[in-house]
Amino acid sequence: MFEFLRDKVYTIDGNKVRLMSIIFSLIIILASYIIAYLFVYIVKKELKKNKTLNKSFVKTTTRFIKYVILIIGFFIAFQVLGINLSSLAFLAGVVGLGIGFGMQNIISNFISGIIILFEKPIKEGEYVDVAGYDGIVSDIRARSTTITTRDNISIIVPNSNFITSNVINWSHKDPKIRLHIPLGIEETASKLDLAKKVLLEIADENPEVLKDPKPSVWFVGFGSSSFDLELIVWIQSPIRRHYVISDINFEIAKKFAKYDIDLTYPWTNLVFKNGLQIRNGDAGMVNGINDTGNNSVIQPSKNLINEKNKNEVK
Repeated sequence: MFEFLRDKVYTIDGNKVRLMSIIFSLIIILASYIIAYLFVYIVKKELKKNKTLNKSFVKTTTRFIKYVILIIGFFIAFQVLGINLSSLAFLAGVVGLGIGFGMQNIISNFISGIIILFEKPIKEGEYVDVAGYDGIVSDIRARSTTITTRDNISIIVPNSNFITSNVINWSHKDPKIRLHIPLGIEETASKLDLAKKVLLEIADENPEVLKDPKPSVWFVGFGSSSFDLELIVWIQSPIRRHYVISDINFEIAKKFAKYDIDLTYPWTNLVFKNGLQIRNGDAGMVNGINDTGNNSVIQPSKNLINEKNKNEVK
């Protein structure tokens, strides 16, 4: 059996390759995979004992070790087959040309993934906003990064987006963020102090609002029909900002109603210059259409009816 494996020869592009060499090469490649995964498992286990190391550093180190072991394994396998790697220069040139034209995005994403793993602009577990999506970074791979949204939807984002576009990292260095909650109140100067006091009470009663920095209320300007205020609060986690804003808005609506402070809304005055009148009635006629409900209807005045030649309301 051994002699058969040794003497059996295949010719590949003019190169004679023994069957035994092919088997040894396959064994070396398989062994390199096994060694790589075992070594990565051991290193990852040891690195996790050090609590000061973050997950991204551990993943970067173990993946780098795995790639190095696999490259060495393939190199040895080629040598066992008797393949001179320098003879593959022409093939490498063709592959490089194909990469340059047909694989630009793939290579760009791969290189961006390496930059992310070593430069660490984002890390697993951080809350980011990129390409119109926001969520928690759940996995960083060589080509793409997975972001899990608050709706538990996984978004696969190419790594190049994190390098070439603006990225909002809500958790970078310090996850603490400031929230601006705008609102408009009635134009009554005597109620400004009361409104400020109520807003600060609402912020103080919310368990997710930080005591330091202290909440504050800004008078940002005069609206068309309101005093425009902003409640400024700090929270510990950016992931919770929508929940905190919702809870505070609920409390603002309830407490302002309790203290008789009116919240303003956009509204418009209609001024009729052609004698139109507004009348409440059980029935009416507007532009030849019957209105049989108890609604307010707009009917033209007698002066307008008499002006037969005027068909347009100015």
